[in-house]
Amino acid sequence: MKSTRLAALAGIAATAVAASFLAPTATPADAAPTAGNPRLEAQQAAASWVQGHGNALERATADSFVRTGTYDGDAGVYSMAYERTHEGLRVVGGDFVVLANSAGQVVGSSVAQEQPVEIGSTTPTVKAARAAQVAQGQVDQVSDSSAPELVIWHRDAGTRLAYEVEVRGVDAGNVSWQKVWVDANDGSVLESREQIAHGTGTAAYSGPNPVSIQTSGSGSSFSMTDPTATTLKCQNASGNATFTGTDDVWGNGDPTNRETGCVDALYAAQQLKGMLSSWLGRNGMNGSGGWVPIRVGLNDVNAYYDGTQVQIGHSQTGGRWISSIDVVAHEFGHGIDDKTPGGISGGGTQEFVGDAFATATEYYDNQPSPYDTPDHTIGEEIDLVGQGPIRDGSNPANVGDPSCYSSSIPNAEVHAAAGPGDHWFYLLSRGGVSKCNGQSVTGIGEQAAIKVLYNGMLMKTSSSNYLKYRTWTLTAAKNLDSTCAQFNAVKAAWNAVNVPAQTGDPTCGGTTTTPPTTPPTTPPTGGNLLLNPGFESGATSWTGTSGPITNNTGRAARTGSWKLWLGGNGSSSTETVNQSVAIPASATAATLSYWIRTDTAETGSTAYDTMRVQVVDGSTVTTLRTFTNVGTNATYTQYSSNLAAYKGRTVTIRFTMTEDSSLQTSFVVDDTALNVS
Repeated sequence: MKSTRLAALAGIAATAVAASFLAPTATPADAAPTAGNPRLEAQQAAASWVQGHGNALERATADSFVRTGTYDGDAGVYSMAYERTHEGLRVVGGDFVVLANSAGQVVGSSVAQEQPVEIGSTTPTVKAARAAQVAQGQVDQVSDSSAPELVIWHRDAGTRLAYEVEVRGVDAGNVSWQKVWVDANDGSVLESREQIAHGTGTAAYSGPNPVSIQTSGSGSSFSMTDPTATTLKCQNASGNATFTGTDDVWGNGDPTNRETGCVDALYAAQQLKGMLSSWLGRNGMNGSGGWVPIRVGLNDVNAYYDGTQVQIGHSQTGGRWISSIDVVAHEFGHGIDDKTPGGISGGGTQEFVGDAFATATEYYDNQPSPYDTPDHTIGEEIDLVGQGPIRDGSNPANVGDPSCYSSSIPNAEVHAAAGPGDHWFYLLSRGGVSKCNGQSVTGIGEQAAIKVLYNGMLMKTSSSNYLKYRTWTLTAAKNLDSTCAQFNAVKAAWNAVNVPAQTGDPTCGGTTTTPPTTPPTTPPTGGNLLLNPGFESGATSWTGTSGPITNNTGRAARTGSWKLWLGGNGSSSTETVNQSVAIPASATAATLSYWIRTDTAETGSTAYDTMRVQVVDGSTVTTLRTFTNVGTNATYTQYSSNLAAYKGRTVTIRFTMTEDSSLQTSFVVDDTALNVS
């Protein structure tokens, strides 16, 4: 029977150390003195065993081995994991594990393959780019794809020269992360493996049970960690330890059980994650895939976000952990607010912002009755203090909050101050008659409503309040819907809760300026106009996340351009385009090249427009080049930036333009290419 690699135990990986039959002497790490160091004793014992047991390892002449990790087991046993290469190529299916104890004795081994590698040629006939296309076809929607790696695929079905490609995206409605192996000689798919573990749990509030949550791990070692966003995890607040288990089944349905509380909490957070991605195009809480951990077990009748965590407390009676969808998504809503311009909203608006994200998440999840069905009440499932929901957007007075805006709202207690905003979001989403003045509003649905609010938040400053949110959301609605239908609904909803018109409010309707398809010679009038220039292959606008930055060798690719007008609308604006690129670990050089052109001269006495080219690596943003005080430049100028420091990583290239309220300028970004060699 074919043996398989043993499951990793504690996840404590050591630096990879080579151990080759072609060079049988011990490596420096293994040769180090081991007395009193049981881990090194075990490592050295494993290395010696590897050198002397070629038959057990199904060794071929051109094989070499690399130790990729050491994992601490029980009873003083250590697990050393190895990968195999053949003629310099990694062998998929050639891995093995050696078990050794602290006394330096090998106590077991597990080898994936049953026969030595035999392959006629390591020269592919299929191009890597074609293999990438084939691999990406395994999912319905592709969000990211690794550079194809030439490997030897060695399974029971045979041995093939292949490309390995990791593809992330959405497949059959679920988040997917697949490893795909494509035959390097005929382009067929040899194998595809889903990397995401979809665990199940018994929730207290959501349903029907068992609910599906995305967890990490395999075999007999799992944790409540999102596999595609590893900073999103659920922990026991006592000690901040992430919940783990020997199977991928969690919770028991008891709302007083902390693990059950984490089932509800992680489920809620992952529904928010899906809503952000699908409805808003936002990657995670912080916009670049980052989150903070959820911790269940706060000894308080409360829940909160503090910039480093979301803490979940308990109900006033019964000790139920309050981790329902609307509570968890509300707290992460504060995180989104925190990680958009201006920081957490002020002037009594911060709680209604959190409530809006909570409500949108419930509607995105859309649970059936009798579970946590979507609504505009907050906390109805948890019954925090034994009086039902704590806020009600359909009629805030139902829970003792004001429905209407007045001059006292900015100074009111922050949760009570959410009343006008909650009622506004309800009327904008569902439609209906105002509890303030009897005005009727036509609803646009929760998805459109949260998109308006979110895009309004992208205009947010540190001096945010209800009056400014009116202007920001009207501006967002105008930009989102050229028919003015959403604009009119947003305006009617603000009027319906008595938030008065502001001098900075935009107007919508009447004569409009048609976005030109080629760079104009004079700036347009009116608000921000996004130009859709038409890529050489496909078309996109500045704010799109598509539009290729391609991998090339020794040439600059013609891949299209982003073009943008900003200015003349009486307020400062910022627009951004992000493009993900994978930089091969094997590259000796990696250079980002791009051409910049400014089509229109500055107007006004001082030039404030700026253009930034940045690289985003996780949560770290590095500015590669800044263009300031720009003027007319009818010709393109080529620039380049060295990205060799990011080899082996997938990073985001970000082009950002900011313009002053009184100025008008457009930028063109063209011929973006990642040149690798």
